[in-house]
Amino acid sequence: MAISTSPHAAVAPDPGRPQAAVVMAVYNDQRFLDEAVDSILRQDFRDFEFIIVDDGSSRPAVFDELAQRDPRIRIVTNPTNLGAAEAANRGIAAARADIIIRLDADDIAEPRHIAELVAALAADPELGLVGSAVDLIDEAGHFHRLQKMPESDLEIRWTILFHNPFYHSTVAFRRSCFEAAGRYRPEELVSQDHYLWAALLPLCRARNLAEPLTRYRLNPQGLTATNANNPRSRTHPIREALWAGLGLSYELYDNAAAGDVSHFLRGFEIVDATRREAAYRTILTVLQRFLAARPRARAEDDEAARQLTRSLMARILNSPPADLQGRFATLRRCVKLDMIAALATLSRGLATGFTIRLARPSE
Repeated sequence: MAISTSPHAAVAPDPGRPQAAVVMAVYNDQRFLDEAVDSILRQDFRDFEFIIVDDGSSRPAVFDELAQRDPRIRIVTNPTNLGAAEAANRGIAAARADIIIRLDADDIAEPRHIAELVAALAADPELGLVGSAVDLIDEAGHFHRLQKMPESDLEIRWTILFHNPFYHSTVAFRRSCFEAAGRYRPEELVSQDHYLWAALLPLCRARNLAEPLTRYRLNPQGLTATNANNPRSRTHPIREALWAGLGLSYELYDNAAAGDVSHFLRGFEIVDATRREAAYRTILTVLQRFLAARPRARAEDDEAARQLTRSLMARILNSPPADLQGRFATLRRCVKLDMIAALATLSRGLATGFTIRLARPSE
């Protein structure tokens, strides 16, 4: 994998500039704004500026009050509502720091949020985009579950072939990479983050930290929830282009089929066993092309590829399709992909259910 170093070459620290800038765009849903702002002001890491963009809201007095809370807060005011993408672009343009950290106005940053993201970028000059796992919470702030995310660069590039590999409120990125990627697309009113990740990945390495550094709110009045009519259709062009780069025609236009694949790749079992074979066929076909097409930039990428293959294969063989023909077809694809790993999985007994059901197809 060719990684261009020019967009994120090391920059000497400037004592007159903060090390990081947190950028938050706000419109009219301000129910959780105080909590979001307080979570930033309570960070363990202190060397940052906090750019809050009033994107043409109906309550400008709120932002006057916010500006008085902390000298690190700076308000950028849009006279009319420009949308989340352009509001973010304007906030980032006003920032002085080289590291940009995003947080939406209904989410909560854990106290180590900024420190861990900045440390990750400082440790790897080729890393241009970093996020983390999240704790999902509801409107009342009650914990629902931990959502793990693909951690390695290779896993992230694999995941974006199917769905978004980052939660927006977890990420930090280098300003130089952001500018080289063309910034947020103003025409993408909802999925501007997903398009930005797709533009950033050819320019830098990416990573998600295992620790959940953000509490992501499941907000029925949020931007994503209020634009939930066939949301995958907004990002089909990303996957169409990425699949074409692998020599494949993108096929996941059916929301149910796409949901099965994404649900499985997020770590959940496909409950309806009659739908498994089709999902597994897609996953294994794309995985074979993905692994063959990806030159490894680092030795760690080879190990990530091995782990990804073995993990997916073990899960597939442990949760087989409903019918005998589908089981044999799935096993053949696993053997074709990695015969040694497939046979080792079976011999270790990790796929006991698969072998038992092969012998008793009437169940």
